Amino acid sequence: MRSFLKFVTILILVLNFTLYLGNNIVKANENTTSVQQMDRLKKIKKSGVLTVLSANMAPYSYKDPINGEFSGLDADIIKEIAYRLGVNNVNAQYIAFPSLLEEGINNPQIDSIAQGLYITDERKKLMNFTNPIYTERDVILTRKDTNINNKDDLKNKIIGVVAGSFNDNIANNWKQQGLISDYIRFYDSNSLLLALENKIIDAVVTSSILGENALLQRPNSNFKLLSPIQYKSEATFNVGYALKKEDITLLNAINEALQEMKTDGTLYGILAKRSLTSHYIP
Repeated sequence: MRSFLKFVTILILVLNFTLYLGNNIVKANENTTSVQQMDRLKKIKKSGVLTVLSANMAPYSYKDPINGEFSGLDADIIKEIAYRLGVNNVNAQYIAFPSLLEEGINNPQIDSIAQGLYITDERKKLMNFTNPIYTERDVILTRKDTNINNKDDLKNKIIGVVAGSFNDNIANNWKQQGLISDYIRFYDSNSLLLALENKIIDAVVTSSILGENALLQRPNSNFKLLSPIQYKSEATFNVGYALKKEDITLLNAINEALQEMKTDGTLYGILAKRSLTSHYIP
């Protein structure tokens, strides 16, 4: 009996100690000076390499098909951030957009997602986001040979979206409401635009930057973008880069670099180079 009581006493002490440690761990993760949080930023500076994850989607961040370089709007911003962190090299890894968040969370080699993502409450539960960098809204891109001039004209039409995007949710809601006939989900923007060009779909719901870029890069195409008068966007979002929850010091360092870029005009210049100043956040 005495041995049993001794065993129970030890077990209670162990459980209490475990809970105590557990509470300390939670508090440590909230403290920006934890060893785990310091390690990633130190590792990046020591190695001189920032490893980022991209969905390989122009014009955001993508692998240039000609020279293989990491290119695009977000690539330019990320490279400038790296420079201001004292890091000379950016190593980009690529994955399809629907797997972007999952890979960013689970792959320990990834320092940040280098693809501008809508900052939503749902996503903030999974990862930390930088301060907003630019804004975006949903738009409707179609062809000049269609009779689509407003949202109501999508009735009985098939639209396309990038899987896993906010526009994926819009298309699903529209189908449930009977506002469209159906929708097709694509894993990248290039496939989406090719489907529109080849009349596999009648229109796409996409981000404003992607829609504007489609017209800029294809001036002789049959594409047309509905104006804000023709189509009122479902939502406007701030866009940022996502990092793992524990990497607070890296997050703070990136936010400091972004603020410097806003203050000295560098961020505005990057957007201006791509005719995207209307998306700028002062």
